[in-house]
Amino acid sequence: MSNNVKLPKNVFKPAGTKFYWFRVKINGETHRGSLRTTSLRVAEKKAKRRVEELRGMEQAGELDWTFSAGWLKFYERLDGDKAGWGAETRKRYQTSLRQILRVMDEICDDLGFDIRSVMASDVQVGFVSEYVARRREEGVTVATINRDLTAFCHLMTAVKNDGWIEENPVKKFEKQGMKEVLPDIVLPTEAAIARVSDRAPGTLSYFPRFLETTGGRVTEMALLKWPDISGMENPIQGNVFATLRNTKGGKVRTIELTQSTINILLEIPRSNFSAYVFWNKTEHGFYKDPANLFWQYGQEVEFGARLHDLRHKFAIEKLREGWSIYKVQKYIGHGSVLTTERYYLRYLSQQQQNRVRSDGDNGL
Repeated sequence: MSNNVKLPKNVFKPAGTKFYWFRVKINGETHRGSLRTTSLRVAEKKAKRRVEELRGMEQAGELDWTFSAGWLKFYERLDGDKAGWGAETRKRYQTSLRQILRVMDEICDDLGFDIRSVMASDVQVGFVSEYVARRREEGVTVATINRDLTAFCHLMTAVKNDGWIEENPVKKFEKQGMKEVLPDIVLPTEAAIARVSDRAPGTLSYFPRFLETTGGRVTEMALLKWPDISGMENPIQGNVFATLRNTKGGKVRTIELTQSTINILLEIPRSNFSAYVFWNKTEHGFYKDPANLFWQYGQEVEFGARLHDLRHKFAIEKLREGWSIYKVQKYIGHGSVLTTERYYLRYLSQQQQNRVRSDGDNGL
């Protein structure tokens, strides 16, 4: 796409995909989804129709066509006997459905999406294959995975019967087998990072570079407080640590900050009324939705990526610099090193892959 083309307000193209997507906020809730077209003209028309549909559904008080809404509707249906299955079968399906929601939330989080905004039509065969891969990583049996897939299939069939999707991705997975869910990662350039940083207000202007040098998730870093950073009285690498409390799954972890990160912290002005590193003058003292804010800024300055892609950039660059896969996994907070391998080893040469796997816990 030419740099001279200005995208419509509700249309964007995520890094690593050929399709245009739409995004709209209605009554404070963000709705997004693939428009499944490479034509900007067609995307504009589809986005306009979709936004009108969503606003109509909002006014009618109907549930949106999100995966989580479909999940809830099907789960609640299993509470009664109207589903047509016996009590034990319904109980078994609900057990699988809880695992499905948990793992799908993890997948969406690692891809930089909020599961609440993922449309049912966005759940393609790749999501199913990634679900299976992660359950295998957890060491569950093939029989358990097959039970999960049976429940998953019934869930998506119910969603299909409601007219939310055109085909069941679980059935497609069973026919086609494993298919990569992960999109190509397009690393933001330094020039693009500078542009979007300059566009951001207040302390938020330091946020992209902070993510680039820590590999942190957007939420965990947006809620970082100065009391959780130790060693700034002697601001040199090896002496400064950050304790991350608002992490995925609530698992607190501490990371040793690089000198690049420390230098950014030294630039950030502090506030007398807010303890947050990235503070503002609102009553709560922090930016509640930086991902959406930066999506808007990114459209204005042609950032060409999402904030979450800065996490990918950190991980890939550190592996190329010589950090071990185990060090990167622990530092960025992946639950399993296998997830880190699946995301990032494809961007390393065979020689680099051999090195990062054999160097133990090398890193800082």
